[in-house]
Amino acid sequence: MDPAHGGGPVPATEPLTDDRLQALMDAIVSMSSEMDIATVLDRLVAVACRLTDARYGALGVLGEQGGLEQFVTRGIDPSTRRAIGPLPHGRGVLGHIITEPRALRLHDLTEHPAAVGFPPHHPPMRTFLGLPVRARGEVFGNLYLTEKTGESGASVDFTPEDEQVVVALAAAAGVAIDHARTYRVVREHERWLEAAATCTRLVTATAGEDWTSDVLACVREAAQADAAVVVRQDGDSPEHLARTALQADRPVLTESPDGAGTGLDCPAWTLVIPLLSVERRMGAVVVSWRREVGGVEPQLDLGMVASFSEQLALALDVTAAQHDRARLAVLEERERIARDLHDMVIQRLFAIGLTVQGAAQDAVRVDVAQRLDGAVDELDETIKEIRSSIFRLGSRPRSEAFGFRHRIDTEVVHARELLGFLPGLRTEGVTAIVPAEVGEDAVAVVREALANTARHARARSAVVEVQVGPELVVRVADDGVGLPTTVARTSGLANLTDRARRHGGVLTLERGDRGGTVLTWSVPLAGHDGGVTLGEDGRHAASTS
Repeated sequence: MDPAHGGGPVPATEPLTDDRLQALMDAIVSMSSEMDIATVLDRLVAVACRLTDARYGALGVLGEQGGLEQFVTRGIDPSTRRAIGPLPHGRGVLGHIITEPRALRLHDLTEHPAAVGFPPHHPPMRTFLGLPVRARGEVFGNLYLTEKTGESGASVDFTPEDEQVVVALAAAAGVAIDHARTYRVVREHERWLEAAATCTRLVTATAGEDWTSDVLACVREAAQADAAVVVRQDGDSPEHLARTALQADRPVLTESPDGAGTGLDCPAWTLVIPLLSVERRMGAVVVSWRREVGGVEPQLDLGMVASFSEQLALALDVTAAQHDRARLAVLEERERIARDLHDMVIQRLFAIGLTVQGAAQDAVRVDVAQRLDGAVDELDETIKEIRSSIFRLGSRPRSEAFGFRHRIDTEVVHARELLGFLPGLRTEGVTAIVPAEVGEDAVAVVREALANTARHARARSAVVEVQVGPELVVRVADDGVGLPTTVARTSGLANLTDRARRHGGVLTLERGDRGGTVLTWSVPLAGHDGGVTLGEDGRHAASTS
């Protein structure tokens, strides 16, 4: 008696015929030369059916969590397959071979203790031969054959010779599958390495311009996907997709039931590739595949994808830093020119204007006095034009109505009427990078400090210094009578203190080294790293095949 054969008599094992042996060898050679796993699996099922005269064949690929994640069939037409519905999950006799991975021949699989019956529209099956397919010693999947057809066309039992043939075929298939899997991994690594190099070149070549379309096409090709999109911090992707993308710290493979936001209009598998640098989260690239009924999820080496993600994020960081340095160099040069115009040209013109104005007052002839007054007016107009040029140099692109440096300069000039003299102004650093809200408070500090100097200091000179670095420092010094023994925090000083605290800064008052008073207002500049902090543009781009 043969337990594996359901209790029937044990058929005699006969040596393989020459024709059958030749067919087996041809099948082994054919599978061994194939590098695509899907083709190997389909060919294995087809050859097994042909060598054993089985009407139906299937190969169930085991998932990492158990059960079947893929089911390759032979003998069932597409309409019947659709009518049957979802593919088996690995229960019943199929599950029995999963839990006990060894060859099993049955005269009637419906009589096996593990049998659970067939779903509606499933063709009737009785005789059965099943066995595991191993790759590198581990069970990759199980091969199932049913309904062996005899010479008369009737269903007959599978023989030990059939089992012998299929065991040999499965062993060869395991080697072929292992080779195909290794080849797939190597090719996948090559594609992602090539994609990383290409995307790095594309990003650095854009010099801060839009890189999305070319990079997305490259990523889609590397992943062999149907679509790819970019999700940014303030992008317009659907909430669930944006949340998954922007919260991911490593590549994540997930499902999108309706494909919303993936560039597809159908159920899809989605791979979220976060773009993370040391200091900021730039968003993510979302790659998508159409999810067919009964299809399997994409086979991906997420570690390799993570390496690609890190390299792309590094390229974006480097490009942004280069762009920031170039912009900073331009701003610094504009600041130097503006400072030279103010400190050298305008001050000299002021001096000339004062001299001419004094000469006009001493002139005897009326026409000479009028001509000198006209020259003073011309000097005033020239100073206004130079100030306008300084404003254009010192203001940031697309800024508010007035640049920060221009507004400080204006406060200094207006203070001349209160003080009776023109205060000095010195700037250091790139004032164009001062945030608007901080700049607004700094202008108010200069205004209030100079007003206090005019009211209390009885000074003959004053200097305003503005330094831009990790901190914005505004310092107003005079040569007046100095601080009293006790300094009351008037409403004006209290207001300046509040303006400093609002930005995490401080206000200090102290005596100068040569007398007088020094007011120092300093606040940190958030995100200052020696460069210019640029905001994200919030665009949403997609690439589909």
